[in-house]
Amino acid sequence: MAGSTKTDNDDNTLQLLQSREPQLRAQSNLAMPFIEQEQETSAVTRSNDVVYLKKSLSKKAKKRLKCAGIFLIILLLIVFLLAFVGLPVFFMNSLALQRLIMFTNLGLPSEVSHFRKYELKPGLRNFYVSVKDVLSKDVISLGVWHLLPYTFQERVITDQNFDYDDALLNSNMSVLLYFHGTGEDRSSSLSKYSIFRFFFHVITFDYRNYADSSKNELSEDAVVNDCVQLYEWLTTKTKSRIIIWGHSLGSALATHTVSLLQTKPNVTQPVGLVLEAAFTKMSEELYVHPYGKIFAWLPWFKATILRPLEKNGFLFDTSKNILNVECPVMILCAEDDSIVPYKFGQKIREIAQNRSVLNTTFYYQFDYNLNYDHFFIYQDPFIPYFINYFQFVCTDGRSSDI
Repeated sequence: MAGSTKTDNDDNTLQLLQSREPQLRAQSNLAMPFIEQEQETSAVTRSNDVVYLKKSLSKKAKKRLKCAGIFLIILLLIVFLLAFVGLPVFFMNSLALQRLIMFTNLGLPSEVSHFRKYELKPGLRNFYVSVKDVLSKDVISLGVWHLLPYTFQERVITDQNFDYDDALLNSNMSVLLYFHGTGEDRSSSLSKYSIFRFFFHVITFDYRNYADSSKNELSEDAVVNDCVQLYEWLTTKTKSRIIIWGHSLGSALATHTVSLLQTKPNVTQPVGLVLEAAFTKMSEELYVHPYGKIFAWLPWFKATILRPLEKNGFLFDTSKNILNVECPVMILCAEDDSIVPYKFGQKIREIAQNRSVLNTTFYYQFDYNLNYDHFFIYQDPFIPYFINYFQFVCTDGRSSDI
């Protein structure tokens, strides 16, 4: 009896499960996506986990790393020796490199047509003046521009036969002889000339080996002797008073030129000298020049750079030559000059004021915030007033220090 009851209960349970089978299957299907999603999320989480394993380098890898370090050190040492030992030693023994660094003339236009095309500008003429090399007696042709004062502008436009020579010879306006800086030519400062022309006949030229001037041996003495001869030629072409203006390296050449002219009593002397962005002497300038500073810290800087330049006559010693200048001097310098610090201008002023002859020294220092740097002092709105007053003092023989 008991066995029969158990069998009946099992049959009833089986029938109940069979009747609910579709419902259970539906519930199972609903649960599957959630299970799969959970598994996928778990897999993504595991994939994003970063496992850091500390693993020691093999002996072979350590050896390679050590060799790479040694190679890098040797390479840096070679670069240092080439740059800071090899280059200075090469400079010390290469006169050609010294000339190139002192008289930077690479990349300048050298075609005559380049300079003649500017003759299309009213009041400008291009021509050439011959001078002689003092040692070799070679004839050297210097490219020259003559820019008329603006007072002649209307006449030169309307008169096709305008006579530049006569205008220069008989004009009552002064003449300005301009010495440009290194790395420049006579066409580099047109904007500056436009200011000069309010006051002067402007004569500007290129040194030997610059632009379309003749090629010949470059040295300070040779270039200065060319400049002296050019000045002497100019005195035969005008009755007007002459003021000399030099910029940067040109200021050193201009001062040296005036110094030599003072030894020629039969030559009409310049009535004034303007020094723009001038340095005292090359041996001091190289310590602060952007290129010189790269090597100035080296213990052998004097032996390999400065002494060879002095030995070969590249002195550019304005602080010495200005003592022989007997005319008024005007010094212009910018506090933000990145090539020639304004302190050189201050020093030149102190030296110029102590000249033994009766003289006049003007000094103008332009504020750092004006951003004139090395090339743009002429843009200052007061420059025309400074030029006008300096010219007045030079031509009237007054003496004062400013």
